[in-house]
Amino acid sequence: MRSTANPNLEGLDDLARRNGVDIRPTLVRVLTDLYVQKPLHTAEEEQHYTELVLRLIEGVDLSTRAIVASKLADYPAAPLKIVQRLARDAPEVADPILRHSPRLSSAELLAIIAECGPRYASVIAERRPGTCTSAALNDGTDDQCASGTLLPAGTTAARTLAPGAMSASGPETDIRLGELFLAAGSEERRLILANLGGGRTVPAPPWMAGAADAVRRLEAAALGRSPDTFIAELEAALGLPEELARRLVTDPSGEPLLVAAKALATPPDVFLRVLLFLDPAIGQSVDRVFDLSRLYDQLAPDAAVRLVASLRDGGSWRRRTPAYQPVHFTEENDRVGRAAIEAARRHAGSAAAGSGHDARPPAAPGRRHGTT
Repeated sequence: MRSTANPNLEGLDDLARRNGVDIRPTLVRVLTDLYVQKPLHTAEEEQHYTELVLRLIEGVDLSTRAIVASKLADYPAAPLKIVQRLARDAPEVADPILRHSPRLSSAELLAIIAECGPRYASVIAERRPGTCTSAALNDGTDDQCASGTLLPAGTTAARTLAPGAMSASGPETDIRLGELFLAAGSEERRLILANLGGGRTVPAPPWMAGAADAVRRLEAAALGRSPDTFIAELEAALGLPEELARRLVTDPSGEPLLVAAKALATPPDVFLRVLLFLDPAIGQSVDRVFDLSRLYDQLAPDAAVRLVASLRDGGSWRRRTPAYQPVHFTEENDRVGRAAIEAARRHAGSAAAGSGHDARPPAAPGRRHGTT
């Protein structure tokens, strides 16, 4: 992910309503699901997640904010600014944060009581005695904190802190993940990629059997500056609809193409040549090429596989084609007539076999003999 003090968040609201559908509730939930999978984050990852979620939750419904609060309430690495924001939200949202979050210090809890009143004070009063605070985490004075047992065994936080443990996102999240990735902007995409990889073992995908040959054909199409051929090869290699393969290749950011290439285990030098030759808009920008190359090196292969699998299995382009319906009355009438002729022919044939006489089928219903 790119480091910047002021990430570009312009257009986020427009993005969230792309195609007339507000994806902000889904986006903030999935970003949170991915964030809590990792027990620790770099300062840059925390900064990006904090700024994006603080922006998104201002425009989402109460139930979505409550879901985010419940996921972050017992997560020890929850960003403090988000916790502070949710702790002052509506009571339904604030409740799990006030009861369980180890990120709230005693001074912060007192400030919330002063600002929000008795209802919030009564919830804070019910906090478990063993709940750790930020102050105790910092100075190590709390014995529970010093031992690392912040919450009772079996809680989400305890499982997350266990050595080598990493929660896996559920099937519903994975099904939506691909579409959400394509609908998101560059900053949100990079946050998804940073949090998606390394969380669980992903079986070898079905397309890997022919991946090496597919990569050679894709490289040849790119070197020949033939986007249509490249799209057709990618469609065949990953088992994607043509519409989706075209979208991955023609996205101006280059990030969906990067994910597809990584899912095919494309060598970095081959991917670099694809960037340089396939799309002039990317290939002529040295900064863009190097930026995408760095991201390609950092992207975990399992993250790319999960995204492509999500696109294959859960996309809106998988809608079934409706059964054929005749357009005109005459078309339906002709169909019925042909069926009647065939039935009459079978009947006449069986009758002739039994009597020894020749039999002819009657004329088709609704048809006249002779010239018209």
